[in-house]
Amino acid sequence: MTTSYSIPSVLRLGIIGALLGIGSGTAADTIDWKTVGGWDVSFYPSSEGCQAFSLFEEDTAFFIGFDNTGGNLSLDITLLDNRWRSIENGSEYSITAKFGNESPWTLAMDGIQVDGFPGLNMLIDANSDQAGLFIDEFQRKGSITWSFGSSPLGRYTLRGSRKAFNEVVACQRSYLEALNGSSDPFATSDPFRKKGQ
Repeated sequence: MTTSYSIPSVLRLGIIGALLGIGSGTAADTIDWKTVGGWDVSFYPSSEGCQAFSLFEEDTAFFIGFDNTGGNLSLDITLLDNRWRSIENGSEYSITAKFGNESPWTLAMDGIQVDGFPGLNMLIDANSDQAGLFIDEFQRKGSITWSFGSSPLGRYTLRGSRKAFNEVVACQRSYLEALNGSSDPFATSDPFRKKGQ
């Protein structure tokens, strides 16, 4: 995966590994789909979902896309930041997210600890109006500001978010179509696959 930020490769690999470890899979399971506008779009077999990833200032990792675990399609929103050490795994946190000048969102996010990286995660029914509006604002606005109570968590650019999420949708559709058919859209990424299989 590549990002537009310059950080030490060991730290970057640790954060990416943590992101990939959210489900039961490992970094080796991830299948790159496309890099667009500073966002890496990949398929994560552990969640049966395609997601966009970007690493922001202060090494905050932002992860948005789909989780199709158990055949229930959800919008997955995850933030990881090594500075948030007091987050408790499984505790619920009321987080405010504000896209540009839109009305702020109040999100009930769960605390997570992934390979030593603390963060926040939530799943929203992907077919809900709430998910549709969140995605719409994510794609239309140029920035998002996160806060916990009166404490700012960060303000991040969403440059390239429209194209990135369009690729998330294309990737997820490809996977879902493959589930209903016999083709495997990710088969070409397996160098050990025999020709004609």
